[in-house]
This record gives sequence, C-alpha cells and structure tokens, in this order.
Amino acid sequence: MNHSQRFGYLLKNPQLTWIKPRRLFMLSHMRSRSSLLSHILGSNEEIIGYSELSIKYKRAFSLIDQKIALHQDGLKFDSSNILYDKILHKSYDFRRCSDIDKVSCNAIILVRQPVATVKSIVTMGRKRNNLKYSDVDWACEYYSERLNSLAGFAKKLDKFIYLNSDDIVDNTETTLTKLSKALNLKSPLSNEYSSFNKTGKEKSGDTSNNIKMGKIVRTAENSEVEIPEKLAHKMTEQYLDIIELIKKRSL
Repeated sequence: MNHSQRFGYLLKNPQLTWIKPRRLFMLSHMRSRSSLLSHILGSNEEIIGYSELSIKYKRAFSLIDQKIALHQDGLKFDSSNILYDKILHKSYDFRRCSDIDKVSCNAIILVRQPVATVKSIVTMGRKRNNLKYSDVDWACEYYSERLNSLAGFAKKLDKFIYLNSDDIVDNTETTLTKLSKALNLKSPLSNEYSSFNKTGKEKSGDTSNNIKMGKIVRTAENSEVEIPEKLAHKMTEQYLDIIELIKKRSL
C-alpha cells in the first residue's frame, strides 16, 4: 500500500487513525500449526485477526497498515481489542525488537520439531506443484534459517510466550488455559474455532480442508517424504539447542 492509498483509506475511515488497540504477534515458521492456533486466537472476542497479513514491519506506517488490512477483511475493532498477525518469514520480520517490547504488545514464539515440519512443507509443495517447497534440501535450509531467526528474537525480546506446536494437539486444554492466562484474556481460548473470509485461501495460511473443520485435527506424517539421516540429525541438534535457549528466556 502506497502513501496515497493509505491516506485515502484513512480519510474514509478516520476512526482507524485514533483508536489504540493492543497488539499480539506470533513469530513462527511454515507448517508449525500456526494457522490452527491463529484461528483459535482470532475466534476469541478480544482478538482481531486470524491469518498472515504479509506486512513488512520495517516502516513507520506498518501498524497503521495492519489496522487497514484487518478492516478491509471486514473485521470490526476498537481500542479494547487486540490486533493479531503472524510472521513466518524474514522478509516480514520487525525492524527492531523494541517495536514488540512495548507495553501494549505481546509476542508468541511457536516452534514445531524439524522432521515433522520439513515433511509437512514438502508434502504441501507436492500437492501445490511448487518445486521449491517440494525440495527436501530447500525445506531443511528454510527451517534451519528460520529457527536461527527465532533464536535471535528470543535473545533480544524482553518478554514473549513460548509454545511447542505439538502441545496444541497433544495437551490442548492445558496449553490454551496457560496461553489465555498469559494474554490476560477475559474469556478463555476454546479448542473450537470459527471460519473467516480468507480461511483456507491461498496466501492466507493453511489451504487444506482440515483448517475448515472448526476443531483441532491431528494429521499423520507423510512416510513417503524421506529426509537424509545426517540432515535430520543436524536439524534436531539445532532444534534442541535453540529450544533450550528460548525456554530459558520465555515467560
């Protein structure tokens, strides 16, 4: 969105300029069950947002662009709400962590273990006929680089909530209760969620039928995707080291 488009939209919707909602950002990686958790969060009456907005939070007007993007999606909010977005790629990372460390912001770092993640990325790539995502070596490199980025955030952020992706499906009630308390939500998060305008659509997160079911569904790993043993071992060692660092610094 350029300056003239932004200014024109704000002229038609001036309330977006002066409302001051809180913010919640999920820092994660592809195929981490981030779409599932995003829908659970977005179904709570206090939280506005459920998908990846693909905003580059490196410019002065980024937070205004977030308001506009959510408003364009037909979502209504005011200063009492929490505006949500998830960030899965370095191109959309924050310019500096101080932007997330403000009193009005919260952050979640969500991580899934490497083998399941890579298999899920490759499976998705093959279903979409996407040569890049279908490549095991590329998926492993993406995961490793993104994990390092998340470790960098963990080192710089003053406060954040860490979530293990598997806990969303294996320990749902406990995980959602803890997250609800950490976010100081008046109404607790539910394991059932709503569908929205962009649910299941391209460039908005998970496009599988599972995300449209409105409840948590565990899917099996694709046994047809093979990851070289040395590569899997290297990623697992990196994962364990970084998760230990993240856990120590999380709330």
